This record gives sequence, C-alpha cells and structure tokens, in this order.
Amino acid sequence: MNDSIRSFEKLFVVIDPTRLIQPALIKGEWIASSNNAELILYCCIFDEGFADDEAEQQTELELTREWLERLAAPSRDKGINVEIRVDWSSDWRGAILKATQDEDSGLVIKLASRHSAMGRRLKRTSDLLLVQECACPVLLVGGNRVWGNRRLLAAVKLKPEDDVHEALNEQLLELSHRIASQAELNLYAVTAYKGEDMYFDRQKFADMCRLPRDRVFSSDGAPERVIASVAGDIKADMIVIGNPGDGERNTAVLLIDQVDTDVLFLPQQ
Repeated sequence: MNDSIRSFEKLFVVIDPTRLIQPALIKGEWIASSNNAELILYCCIFDEGFADDEAEQQTELELTREWLERLAAPSRDKGINVEIRVDWSSDWRGAILKATQDEDSGLVIKLASRHSAMGRRLKRTSDLLLVQECACPVLLVGGNRVWGNRRLLAAVKLKPEDDVHEALNEQLLELSHRIASQAELNLYAVTAYKGEDMYFDRQKFADMCRLPRDRVFSSDGAPERVIASVAGDIKADMIVIGNPGDGERNTAVLLIDQVDTDVLFLPQQ
C-alpha cells in the first residue's frame, strides 16, 4: 500500500503553547481511540530573553514537558500510548516540519490558523509550510467539534491533467473510503468544472467515486469555493483533498481559509 494511505499508526499532534484548550489534541485522541494509534505531543518554544542562557532554556523546556505530561494524562488513562517531544527553536515552523520527519509520522494534526489571502502571500505560515512540504497527510483542525454530523467530503479533480493528479485522485478516494468505513462516516464527493464541462457524465463520476448519485456534487466555479460551498451545505465534518504541491495558488492552499471545518491534505507521493 502507498505510504500516503497507510494506517495512521503514529499521530503527530502540534500543541500550541499559547492556548489553554487544544483542539488538535482533542481530535488526535479521538482518532487514536478509534484507530489504536500512538500519539506524539509536540511543542516548540522560544524566548528571546533566554537565547544565550542554556540553564534557563533547560528550565523552560522542563516546565513545558511537565505541562505536556499533564495534557497527556487523560489520553493515557484511556489506554492510548503517548510520547512527548519539546524543542527549543526560534524557527518554530521549520522545527515542526523537521520533527514530523524525525518521528516518521503517519499523520500530522494541527489547529488551523486563520489568515487573509494577502497575509499568507506576505508570510509563509506554519499551515502553509506543512501542507506544502510535509511528506505525510496533514489534518488542519477547524475547532473542538468531533465529527458529530458523520459526514466526510472527498474533493475530487474532475479532469486530472497528468499521471500525478490521476494517481492522487485514486489515493484520495481510497483513503476517503477507508476513513469513512473505520470512523463510520457517510462519504460524499464533490468536483468543480468549467462552463464548457457542465454536461459531463455525473453517473460516470459517481461510479468513479464508488458512490450513489445522491452522494456526489458538482458545480461551475473556482474549486476552493465549490468545495467550501458543498461542505457547508452538507455540514461536512471533514474534507479530504489532494495536494500535488504545485505552488501557492493550488486549490488545497486556497481552501485553508475558505472553511472552518477540518481539512485533511493528502500529499503527492
């Protein structure tokens, strides 16, 4: 089986040291419970005032480890294996990416950070860095809610222009079906088309997705807007989308700030 659709056996959860409630951990614990997976709680800290003081750095690192141990306790009480990792770095975005690679993560889970489109163009955000460069799937969490509507939306490219996009479509559908089955979610699919393609064969699209016709949607428009609209209409708990890594203007990147639900980004392999 392709590495991008392997079981999520090791869940890398990015902990935000500035927040009291950790939505990424809430979602990670829920996924681990249903998938018999391991959690890695990760936090990167830095204080300019202690940049040259190794003793103070070690003190701050130890305090953070103790805090993460407290965060881990409820998950451990439920029988989930939880590991802790804390790094000290001024480049916390790069540190997160390196740590995901070091830990051979199967899935990275992080709270989504909201930015304007201009803000993302002017500054390379941690979300953007993970989505573009992480070798494993990335789940950006939209909030604390745990998939209460039982609906998963797969965002499928109608006309893959090359073998890379076609393979990504296949991986995305396989993963979406597996998640829906394991988590007992109802699976839907959506695609966007251009005006000249409005008479495409909807039944063929449904067959490709291995879904009944009433579970597939299509609309004319920008893909990120079509996906966001359908996700809102069906009250999707999570969107699965392929990320071919072909630049900042790809649909996966543009979708980040269009929705407030969870989005799972599947990387090109």
